[in-house]
Amino acid sequence: MHFQGFFSRVRREWQFYVCGALAVLCAAVFAWILHARTLPMAEGWYTYYASCIHQGQLPYRDFEYLYPPFYIYFIALFVRVFGYELIYLRRLGVVIFALIAWALYGALTTVLGKRRAVGAFFAVLAAVFYMQAEVVQIFYDYVRVMDLFNILGVWSLLQAVRTLSEGGSAKKALIRCGFFLGVLLQIKQNTGLIMIAFSVALWVFLAIWRRRGCKRTVLEVCCLLLPLLAVMAVVLMALAITGSLSAYLDMTWGRAAGAKGGLFALLFGWLLHNWGALLGALPVALVLLLLLVVGHVTVGRARPVGQVRGVGAVIALAGGALFLAVLLLFCLSGKLTAAVLPRYALSAYAVFLTVTPLFVVLGVLGIKDMVQHRERLFPYLPFFVLSGAYVATSFACANSGGLADGQAYLGIAFLALAFWGMAHAVCACVKGRWRAWIGRALRVLPALLCLLLALQSAGKKMLDTYNWWGMTESAYWQATEHSEVPLLRGLRLSPETAALYGGVVAAVCENVPEGEPIYCFAHIPIFYTLCARPDPGVTAKVQWFDVASDAAVLCDAAVLCKNPPRAILLYHTAPYAYEAHESSFRAGNISGMRQMRDFLLDFVAERGYVHYGDFEAHGNRLSLYILPLNK
Repeated sequence: MHFQGFFSRVRREWQFYVCGALAVLCAAVFAWILHARTLPMAEGWYTYYASCIHQGQLPYRDFEYLYPPFYIYFIALFVRVFGYELIYLRRLGVVIFALIAWALYGALTTVLGKRRAVGAFFAVLAAVFYMQAEVVQIFYDYVRVMDLFNILGVWSLLQAVRTLSEGGSAKKALIRCGFFLGVLLQIKQNTGLIMIAFSVALWVFLAIWRRRGCKRTVLEVCCLLLPLLAVMAVVLMALAITGSLSAYLDMTWGRAAGAKGGLFALLFGWLLHNWGALLGALPVALVLLLLLVVGHVTVGRARPVGQVRGVGAVIALAGGALFLAVLLLFCLSGKLTAAVLPRYALSAYAVFLTVTPLFVVLGVLGIKDMVQHRERLFPYLPFFVLSGAYVATSFACANSGGLADGQAYLGIAFLALAFWGMAHAVCACVKGRWRAWIGRALRVLPALLCLLLALQSAGKKMLDTYNWWGMTESAYWQATEHSEVPLLRGLRLSPETAALYGGVVAAVCENVPEGEPIYCFAHIPIFYTLCARPDPGVTAKVQWFDVASDAAVLCDAAVLCKNPPRAILLYHTAPYAYEAHESSFRAGNISGMRQMRDFLLDFVAERGYVHYGDFEAHGNRLSLYILPLNK
């Protein structure tokens, strides 16, 4: 019996580590396949921010920056060590995406337990690839770093809740959670605040539910908050020393909210503007809810007749091998990739409308437990925490304009685990001669669904690599050319994209002497870095509706008048982008972005700029205006 228990433990641990390694491997391989392909013009924000910092400028004090400082200094440090070639940042993205898979796997095995690591593997596969199917972000973007620390915080919170349910001390897990949430707050303030509020409220709720006592609850909440406050104190002290503190408070807590239309519009405006998307997703959400409810009721009424022996890690190994094999086939054929994609994709709104009611129901069950001094919530406790973390994360994401696929990962994981657990329960209730085979089939079905969603999401990203407010990029298979621009060494671009970057850089370098400024509008500071030319001293290094305040953008018009740049590079943003943002964040009023665009068109005519030409690729159009040297 002693040896039997030992080998059982080894087998269980082996399955846990194999599944975790597979999850990380699949994420890393996908990120590596894509990391050196295509180059959207909105990339390079933080490379130029890093350049400004390396030249002695500081965010908040010397230029406007509406986000907390962790990510901007992280990228500045990375670029200082590895240089400005974008390929190194792309490789950093591979590491970040692999870490996201690792952290999410850790969180989900905390929910399911190590014995069901196979279910966690397939849930991770579905969740992380659904996350990156959002074609706005790149792998090393600040949003992905935000996601990493958010998942680490949720993982620590789940560990604390598990310890609480076992009657142990959750202090260490809460301290870790507080630290990760503190860093999260220094990456994106609204996400950090909402996750902190959720974590504190959840812990107080559970402490009351478990009747842990006021003194103990206060001590545990302090364990959560003190590391968070320590991180904040270090940041504030550093900002005070550099003379950036007052500007930091104004920009990150004042102008940032103003750029999104004020506090009410920031928190709830997305509901009104996305009402149609919510209604459109309602039928799918109702179907998913019906399946979950009917399955739960059916399983609850059935009597288990034993356990079905599973094939454990074999399913994960087969699933991982199949995923990687199909992914490699995707690399060879765009037509095959397109064939795998469905006509209807699961929207983030359907996930939100499915998981949110379940979280509410579990919360009501917990309140009834408090009143009746029962613990019926106990079996569902990990799912209650996971669903609540998803709702908080999605609500924070929606503050930027609406729900996004990128922040639906916890909801996708919740649904995958729920269906996986239901399949397990049904397996135990099957009777008859074919019980073992039926049980295995029921276990494989949710794995196949997760695998299909992961492959569809991966294919979507390869077909539509980038699409943000009309700014698009080529598909994966079109990116075959190497650019002659030095900082783009190692990247492969489509012939049109390579010609655009090469043409713009050559034109600027030939017509603008070194050291003379150029001005890039809107949100295309990558050309400052590629052309090795500074800006004319503008406050808003990146101009976008919720990235720069109207006041800063309009102030820069005076800077241009006082110090006319030798060249102006104008990206023609789609008209609907202006209209949508002004409707969402400006109550229909004209934005500073539109005013700056109109100012620039008049400015180049009045000051005698020569229209050098237009550069186009994949529906994007840039106009370059050069000020003759005799003016």
